[in-house]
Amino acid sequence: MKRIFSYLLCVLSLSFISQGLAQDVEADSTIKKLTLDDLYQMIMVYHPVAQQAELLSAQGQMQIRLGKGYFDPKLESKYDQKVFKNNEYYQKWNSYAKIPLWAGNINVGYERNDGYKLNPENDTDGGNGLMYIGLELPVLKGLLMDERRAALKKSHAMQKLAEADQIKLINKLILQIAKDYWEWYYTYHQYRLALEGYELAQFRMESVDERIRQGDLATVDGVEAKITIQQREINLRMAQMDLQKARLVLSNHMWTDEGKPLELLPEILPEELKVEILPSVDQLIIEANIAHPDIIGLQAKNSILAIDQRMAKEAVKPELNLKYNYLGTTPVSGWEYGLGENYKFGATFSMPLFLRKERAKLQMSKLKIQDNELSMIMKKREVSNNIRRAFIAVENYVELTDMQQEMSVNYQILLQGEADKFEAGESTVFYMNVREGKLLEAETKLFKMKAEYAKSVAELNWTAGVPPVMK
Repeated sequence: MKRIFSYLLCVLSLSFISQGLAQDVEADSTIKKLTLDDLYQMIMVYHPVAQQAELLSAQGQMQIRLGKGYFDPKLESKYDQKVFKNNEYYQKWNSYAKIPLWAGNINVGYERNDGYKLNPENDTDGGNGLMYIGLELPVLKGLLMDERRAALKKSHAMQKLAEADQIKLINKLILQIAKDYWEWYYTYHQYRLALEGYELAQFRMESVDERIRQGDLATVDGVEAKITIQQREINLRMAQMDLQKARLVLSNHMWTDEGKPLELLPEILPEELKVEILPSVDQLIIEANIAHPDIIGLQAKNSILAIDQRMAKEAVKPELNLKYNYLGTTPVSGWEYGLGENYKFGATFSMPLFLRKERAKLQMSKLKIQDNELSMIMKKREVSNNIRRAFIAVENYVELTDMQQEMSVNYQILLQGEADKFEAGESTVFYMNVREGKLLEAETKLFKMKAEYAKSVAELNWTAGVPPVMK
């Protein structure tokens, strides 16, 4: 009878701890696994933060539309009438369309003025009305760059800035989700191992009680078995509480298509950890210098500052604007005279004498660009060092996980040896519990190492600004 109990105890201890409930889970068709890729897909569609990120992209597109709006044609109409002491002085009506060009404007309109006290310079063919088509053109200031073109160019840079903010927001969300997922992964396996240890302790208590009744063991062995059950029950309840909290934290990221929160059910389990093949540190740094959202944002800011600098350079120039309108009669009678007969021509010129404001703005724009370029140098340096630091953490966790795996195997060997000694009557329940507890502790720590490895990989991707590939 003693040999039978010892043999069953050893077999159950080794098989339960090394394999756990994995085979039962795979055999049970009601158990479902939630992979990290599936969670990413769900979150990218339904998560409020992901939807906020989509709004940033939409805002960037609206910035471009806003910039293009400065080149929209504009239709205007003006009407003036003066009546004084029952005398009608004049009526002036001017309707025209202003068509912005890349530089200047084209004006097409119809003007009709009449009245017995109308100023002669406002005469429009004796009140019949005049058609006109003309051009407004800046010759010096505003010829190469003006507010409209600056707004359009800035809108493209601001779209890149919005896209960088979108990537940054998504990457931060993905990092938090990965950390919460792998914490759930660890707490699940911690609970599973605690449950196995508790069941093993109960089984040992039954076998020890039977052997005490047969006189093979002392009563104190029963006390030892009881203490082990109590301790493992405490560990089980603590692990269960940790698992419940991890489920709730991960549930914060789960939403339906109707915007309602979802809860992670107990029958849903995490996937098994897969070892990722990571690129080299140098390759990650090269990719980060191109695609990291912080660096993209600084580059977009530099583009905006460069446009401001061009505007500041334009402000230093004298302002000379030319305006020419070709005049004709109504469309019915057509244009009756040549280009040089009927027209309106004007020119405006202005120039500050000291240019202190303009030169100050130009110098300030140069200083801002220098400051932004220095920030970019520092950011690239910071990103590079953060990638190296995160990569070192990944490498260390790989080595630590291998060491912990080997340690778990060694504890299994020790438990097997202790079971053989117990079967031969050379060991006690205390030593069996110690060996078994050490194996459970090593297995739990192994899953902790695996979870930390997965978190470090997620942090490495976040540091490099690289979102995960969603299958």
